[in-house]
Amino acid sequence: MTTSGFTLVEVLAAGMILALSAAAISLGVRQSLHSLQKARDFQEAAELLGRVMTKIDILGPGVVSAEGPTAGVFDPPREKFEWESQIELLASESWLYEVTVRIAWRDAGGRRQNIEAQTMLFDPPREEQLGLSWEDV
Repeated sequence: MTTSGFTLVEVLAAGMILALSAAAISLGVRQSLHSLQKARDFQEAAELLGRVMTKIDILGPGVVSAEGPTAGVFDPPREKFEWESQIELLASESWLYEVTVRIAWRDAGGRRQNIEAQTMLFDPPREEQLGLSWEDV
């Protein structure tokens, strides 16, 4: 007597292989989505860091360090990002400022992440003030 088909052991083995494969694929997809979100956060933080640096450059580091703001939280939908700047005049007659800006946020796991950039800006005194505020820029 010949029978065709699979035995119970073969079906169970195939089911186990399928289950393990599905679990591995699921884990891989989950890690990929986590990495994608982390990359998006860092990309957005880098863009925001550039905006803060540009505002400091336009207004002048001397004005920003004297009048502020030197820290803040971004408006929605970017409210999870906060920023702070440190502006230091290197020599009183050189008008050369060391500017450091840091963007910080909490990731999906609740861990604190941040990026930081530092530059030197030349900001001699102006005869005419621009009349701009932080919100204008």
